[in-house]
Amino acid sequence: MTKSSIYGKKQLEPGKDTFIDCNTLMLGIKRNNEGWYLKTFEKDDNQQEINAEQIVTKGAYYHTGKSNTLVLAPALPAKPMVFKGSRMVVSPHQRLTFYVKVPLLLQVYSSKKTDENLLTEIPFINISDTWFGEPISGEAAFALESEHYLDIKTIKSDENFAICPVSVFNNYNTPLEIERLILRVDQMNLLKFNSNIITNLVKLEYKGKDALSSVNYSFS
Repeated sequence: MTKSSIYGKKQLEPGKDTFIDCNTLMLGIKRNNEGWYLKTFEKDDNQQEINAEQIVTKGAYYHTGKSNTLVLAPALPAKPMVFKGSRMVVSPHQRLTFYVKVPLLLQVYSSKKTDENLLTEIPFINISDTWFGEPISGEAAFALESEHYLDIKTIKSDENFAICPVSVFNNYNTPLEIERLILRVDQMNLLKFNSNIITNLVKLEYKGKDALSSVNYSFS
């Protein structure tokens, strides 16, 4: 039996409740006449049985009006992601394409997906803070704790993550070792492709230590 998607429209009549299995957590939803109770439950082997009463007693209430529709949508993190995987070396004038998994957030909207209807954002996993660049001129970011994949077909479908393709062209006369790489997720969009969620292709061109590298974000 195919598992239904986390995302999309969820409709509940007043007084009804439901649980959405989000893989890493469970989202409890209960509708009343003009609002919604929302409660996330951690999933672990020692957890006691959860029930609808806990959604009301332990959850947050959002007063939204008469609409019986919620929209659940994926979103990228608010800060850039810094990738640091196992060692990769690109020979001179060669292009390497690889893939990483970017953790997503769950956005909950009332009625329809508009900025003013956003109720809350729920991270599927905890993301560690990090710093990219020099101590003074650098910037705050999140650590992308993902290994790299050379074949997208080897990545298991998971709605908690988006697959980000990265293409690096070493336009220089010496080998390039990829140590750390910053992904600016604020310049990316999300696209559903088969059972996967995909981001923009990140295209980088390395021109040597004394020249600025170029980067481009596009769908491919």
